[in-house]
Amino acid sequence: MFDIERQIKKIGEVLALVGGVMIIAMMLHIVADVAMKYLLNDPIDGTTEIVAAYYMVGVVFLPLCYVTFTSGHIVVETFTQRLAARPLRLITACAGLATLGYLSFITYYTVIEALRRTEEGEAWETSVDLVAVWPSRWLLPIGLAAMALYVLFDVVQRLRGKASLNRG
Repeated sequence: MFDIERQIKKIGEVLALVGGVMIIAMMLHIVADVAMKYLLNDPIDGTTEIVAAYYMVGVVFLPLCYVTFTSGHIVVETFTQRLAARPLRLITACAGLATLGYLSFITYYTVIEALRRTEEGEAWETSVDLVAVWPSRWLLPIGLAAMALYVLFDVVQRLRGKASLNRG
């Protein structure tokens, strides 16, 4: 395993761990909100906004790199399952280049949006206050950029004729 691959995988593992912690935090936050609502008739203000802006976004986007290098994405092999190694590697590299292009495009525009929302100090209104949500805008480009970094590494390895990863 190459050192750069090890570093990218470490980043992916850390981001996946943060995503996992966010699942637990979301669960505890919602349980506490429901308990306070029914036991004390005083729910936690902003729970819906925090869950939607922070927890759900982090849970979805932060683990993308980890899901990529563990081959967790759905793969349809209808037309490629019987191909020899070399053509399969080339097709997979081309698919990786398309994925990299898409990820680069989306990452770029999520950074632009995060910068804009950070500058304006985006906040969502709750029943009694405002919840700052602009920091959560940075979770998208972080998760997408980590995935793009790994896809770039994988494409380079495949084009060099080296079967990196756990895939074909």
